[in-house]
Amino acid sequence: MNRSLLMLLVVLGLAFVNAGPVAAQETETTETTEDEEKAVDQDRVFEDQITVTAGRQELLSGEVAAPVTVITSDRLEELQPEKMADLFKMIPGVEVEGEGPFRGIPVIRGQSSNRVLILVDGQRLNNGRESTTFAGIQPALVNLSQVERVEVLRGPASVQYGSDAIGGVVNIITRQPNLKTQEFEIHGEAAFEYGSTSDSTQGRASIRGAGKGMSFHIGASIEDVGNYTAADGAADDDRFAQYVLPDDTVPNSGMKQQNVDASMSFLTGDRGVLKVRAESVRTEDVGFPGFDPETSGVDIRFPNFDRDKAGISWDSGRLWGLEDLSLSAYYQEIDKESVMNIDRGYFAINSYTRSQIDSFGFNVQSIAGVNNHHLTFGLDYYQDDLHDTALREITGMEPDDSVSVPDSTQQGIGVYLDDRLELGDRWTVNLGVRGDWFDYDSKDDPRYPDDPINATDSALSGNLGVIYAITEHVNLTGLIARGFRSPNMQERSYSGLATTGDTYIAQNPNLDPESSWNYELGFKARYERHSAGFNVFYNDLRDYIGFGYILPTDPDYADRCLDIPGIECSEFRNIEKAKIMGVEFNIEVLFARAWSVFGSAAYLRGDNETTDEPLSSMPPWKVIGGVRYQPSSFWVEGDVRYVGSQDRLPSDDPDYPDGTESFVVAGLRGGYDFDFGLGILIALENLFDELYAEPFNNRPEPGMNLRATLRYRF
Repeated sequence: MNRSLLMLLVVLGLAFVNAGPVAAQETETTETTEDEEKAVDQDRVFEDQITVTAGRQELLSGEVAAPVTVITSDRLEELQPEKMADLFKMIPGVEVEGEGPFRGIPVIRGQSSNRVLILVDGQRLNNGRESTTFAGIQPALVNLSQVERVEVLRGPASVQYGSDAIGGVVNIITRQPNLKTQEFEIHGEAAFEYGSTSDSTQGRASIRGAGKGMSFHIGASIEDVGNYTAADGAADDDRFAQYVLPDDTVPNSGMKQQNVDASMSFLTGDRGVLKVRAESVRTEDVGFPGFDPETSGVDIRFPNFDRDKAGISWDSGRLWGLEDLSLSAYYQEIDKESVMNIDRGYFAINSYTRSQIDSFGFNVQSIAGVNNHHLTFGLDYYQDDLHDTALREITGMEPDDSVSVPDSTQQGIGVYLDDRLELGDRWTVNLGVRGDWFDYDSKDDPRYPDDPINATDSALSGNLGVIYAITEHVNLTGLIARGFRSPNMQERSYSGLATTGDTYIAQNPNLDPESSWNYELGFKARYERHSAGFNVFYNDLRDYIGFGYILPTDPDYADRCLDIPGIECSEFRNIEKAKIMGVEFNIEVLFARAWSVFGSAAYLRGDNETTDEPLSSMPPWKVIGGVRYQPSSFWVEGDVRYVGSQDRLPSDDPDYPDGTESFVVAGLRGGYDFDFGLGILIALENLFDELYAEPFNNRPEPGMNLRATLRYRF
């Protein structure tokens, strides 16, 4: 932990001391008998979920025109995901790129990491060094034991969050103790989890206290995951044989992770709430699945991948005629080491890189009501400082310490205004506008082989959302939104080998920003015993940034590329015009008191309209169905996920010349809670030991996996 982070923690400590007088919040409390609780369990009803992501304030999901999925704390516990990315597989329109317990990037409507903004408590996890199509921001940098709920917004959210949200937003919301209890109460939890396929273990413990106007939370976890085993027959399958050992084990696919987090909250004055939070994640020995150094001559791994963050926020409640005034700031460090050792026989590459990304950001936001207008307006600022150190040895060349990305600073500032206008009992109109300015400034770094980059971008974004209430329970929705994304420093300046070691990436400082117009229609229905949603969308993209190859016949090939056999040359480049369209549907029905069924479906199609070729990485059909039985004391749930084949790929796609194959995978899970606080959760993933890979992932997924959790709460 460096000096700047230590200084911020000191400031947070002083904030505790100077929080001012604490006033107890008046709340009504009710007591529920055990029989009444069981009756409620048996007569489950749907409640519209609260989302803070779609409008940057608390709204019911049915009150926003954009499609948003909320995964609650109860649902998180039931799904028992081994990693954060496993959650996304069950959401229509969302897929996962990357394999193993750490690597897993959400792909929303065919748009991957560099176009999906990942937030933690509304604050950026994205940074200018990692948000690219071949790397990506790893949600696994947030340990699942910290998470209260996850909100996934599909489609452009540039008006709310600026550049990186052109494809969608994932907001990971951490656990927040309740300030409403009048008497101070202390609660805690301890749990142990085991997974059979990778012989994984995780232990976690937390304690929290709340009451009389203050609360605290302290949590810690430790996880150890070994190499996972694919389904039977992987070693004999031509698709996967090169990535598995003879016993079907996927080598180099484990990791270790430790996490500590702490937070405190105070009521200030009559209605204000001051929150401070610090967290630290240490990830070790993260492998690049499928490469066994002993047999393949390829060793790609992350010896360390660490994250430290401290944040502070204050919500005023009603103040100066405003419904709320909120201030928040955070400081975050990401420290990543990567090793790439490749021995091709005729030449060898041994490379070590350490990337340090220091990020700072703040937000000022107000909410005000004026007649039938509900206004949200504010200002965002962020800054990423990037510093790499490297050492590379290549056969026949002198060792060098050149870096692929120079020492540089990326910063952005945005101002936004959203007006939620209620027109009578049936019509609600959302109008939003945002202005952004971005600055990219790289140092004249002698270790960097190319010229320094200094660039600025600006954008004006807007959206129009309409909700029409057909009945009390059914809303029609329409949305027009402009998206915008400025290429980050990594895309502008990267000059060096990609993580896989088989592709050289040349600098392209002349990238243009991406923009899009997204048009969407749908409906949302929510009754006590059933709910459903439907969306159809068309996304018109301009200057879409993709990955293109520089051929030996190109005039500038010799000046920009490495002339090494087996190493292809590429660059980030703009696609003048592209389009993505699709349809998404979800439904859930409660019946016979304790029974429910659920299902969803999604289809996407993407086209490069400049070349009349399909866009790469467009996921195929996905259909999910399941049934759940939940009486008062336990629950059991089974689901089936079908993912179709995909043969609509660019003709020059080197990885999938024959397309991707379809698969069906099933899961079964259940749990039982005892009256004295003990809970047992069991999940069988890949129930029938299906041999498959997720769309556009080369490595096979784990075979049948038994996951068991023993949890105690007090």
